[in-house]
Amino acid sequence: MIDDSLLLELKKIGMSEYEAKVYGILSALRVASAREIHEQTRIPRGRIYETLTSLAEKGFVVSSGKLPVRYSPIDASQTFERLKKESIDSLEGLYQRLKVLETETPEQLMQGYELRTEWTRDTQIRMMLRRAKTEIILLCNDMEFLTRYANDISRAAKRIPLYLVVGREELGGVTQVKCYVGGNDIESSFFHAEAGDAMGISLKLLLMADRRESLSVMEENGTITGVFICPDMYAGYLSRKILQEIEQVERSRKKI
Repeated sequence: MIDDSLLLELKKIGMSEYEAKVYGILSALRVASAREIHEQTRIPRGRIYETLTSLAEKGFVVSSGKLPVRYSPIDASQTFERLKKESIDSLEGLYQRLKVLETETPEQLMQGYELRTEWTRDTQIRMMLRRAKTEIILLCNDMEFLTRYANDISRAAKRIPLYLVVGREELGGVTQVKCYVGGNDIESSFFHAEAGDAMGISLKLLLMADRRESLSVMEENGTITGVFICPDMYAGYLSRKILQEIEQVERSRKKI
């Protein structure tokens, strides 16, 4: 979560209480909708759009401009280098430069973001499972991850088609949803890399939602990292290939 000391520092550079909370949450999540920001900050819904508009006008965030509208912080290094330079100018000069920024075309929003903390990865995974509208494909070969998200997976499966692909049949018993196993391509590419391809990286989880966004969690030399991509131009193709290869595990065989 965002601690009070960070909020205080953000307010020192001119942000309001709500602006500091929204910007702090977006900096952690990288991409979120107004509703998701409301759920994380508990800021009244009526103030969320007002706050996001204010942050956009000040050059701190950009929106996707497409439905559903998603928001993301502009790169922090660029933002604060600009603020440091502008701090030597008068308030009038700062105001004029911010007004110029309002007329510029926003940088492209949707791209890959590294999710470095457990809280950020956990929150983004749960939000993806909640906001998916048409389809979810989830590849997982880790008992701890399946146990952690079992309830979220079950709730999502009641709304839309959800394909849970596991590396071992017995993992299917962790949740109450249908589970699947893949063929040789899925096994060698995601769960059990061939010796010649081994790079010391193991996949913990791959989540694709609506064939347009993806989140992968990997472990390398004991360090876990996550990558969120939206829109993911390969998600549609990869989703179709996975669905062509998987087969359902009989429930009678899904025992741990």
